Amino acid sequence: MRINHFQNTGIGEAAMLTLLVQTGDAIGTETWTKFYSTIEGFDYEPGRVYDVTLKTTPINNPPADGSAVSYTLLDITSTQEVPDETLFDIDLKINGENFITSDSGLQLLNQIDLDCNALCDELDTRLVNQDFVVGTFKRGANNALQLVSLQ
Repeated sequence: MRINHFQNTGIGEAAMLTLLVQTGDAIGTETWTKFYSTIEGFDYEPGRVYDVTLKTTPINNPPADGSAVSYTLLDITSTQEVPDETLFDIDLKINGENFITSDSGLQLLNQIDLDCNALCDELDTRLVNQDFVVGTFKRGANNALQLVSLQ
């Protein structure tokens, strides 16, 4: 499995951050899939692409909204640093579900600091008026995300 250098948002049991992964023939392509499970023993750090080997274990009688498989890290086979200037897209609002929080400054689900630069007013307007909002970001200081453009 390959794990991307940034997390995206998704809606599982609730709004959440997801890893973006590639498996099988998708590794090395532009296709990334949101991964809603956790990986036991894996300590994700943004800004790095990981190639990992995992052990998968079937879960007997999984919860209705949970995974039927558990994942355990066996090995990190490679890690690649991604330049801070690399641009990437994050879903900021999906089907009316807003992932931007402002309890302690602008954040993505109260977990990742956001710098909206000169786009703060446009971001606010789009979050109010659109059902889907995607932001293009680059990595800033202390793993904060800097908004570069809105789609």
